[in-house]
Amino acid sequence: MIDRITAPDGTSLAYRVVGHGPRPLVLVHSLALDGSWFEPLAAELGDEFRCVLPDLRGHGASGGTPDSISLDALADDVALIAERLGLTRFPVVGISLGGMVAQALAHRHPDAVAAAVLMATTGAYDDNARAGALSRAEAARAPGGLAALADMTMTRWFGESHGSDPLIARARDQFLAGDPAIHGAFLEAMTAVGVFDVPTWVPARVIGGDDDVSTPRAVIENLHARIPHSQLRFAPGGHLAAFTHPAPVAALLQDFLESPSTHIDASKGARVV
Repeated sequence: MIDRITAPDGTSLAYRVVGHGPRPLVLVHSLALDGSWFEPLAAELGDEFRCVLPDLRGHGASGGTPDSISLDALADDVALIAERLGLTRFPVVGISLGGMVAQALAHRHPDAVAAAVLMATTGAYDDNARAGALSRAEAARAPGGLAALADMTMTRWFGESHGSDPLIARARDQFLAGDPAIHGAFLEAMTAVGVFDVPTWVPARVIGGDDDVSTPRAVIENLHARIPHSQLRFAPGGHLAAFTHPAPVAALLQDFLESPSTHIDASKGARVV
């Protein structure tokens, strides 16, 4: 079931809650998809967890306009949803774009973030990465732009073998149904990720995909180095390993979240609704 709240700027924000366990967990999706993609992972995590799955503004059932998009705004949206649910401290998991939002969230709302898991993401864009993102933003806005970008994007997300897999077909359909102006605005907004620091008191784990061609091992290792107190792990799969390989990713999350410093009980210090 999708629930909604309204952001201060009037944007309608949608989210799902999966599970009724005592341990809250907020999971933030990747570019052009939505929170529902985390449902298999939430199921793998089991009855201990209560997973909050926002649709970022401009995605899924949430509203949003190109001029309202920034990593700051996205982080504040996630914090607002958590506050609405009575979550005073919670771990956050973000994949790709979601990992950038998680970094912004930890930077802007450090007292709310009990731990951060950053998957298939980066902590900063170098000149080549920034130029590539801006070029894709411009291409997205051109006539037929998303259709022209679809094959390249599916390769970045799933690797070279992206034929008849129903999961990939679903991703392609959702990508093509997006708003080109919003997609371009997100690609531009993502280049600002380097201004956010994850505080040293927020436990962090960085996870890469063994076969990720979009954020390869060197990018993941650079993010780990940028957050010196973080742990580094790799999961089977490519850029969207959390969606394609939910069981091994769930195991990596459970291992990290079992730590006393990240074990947050929603019944203590948080109102469960």
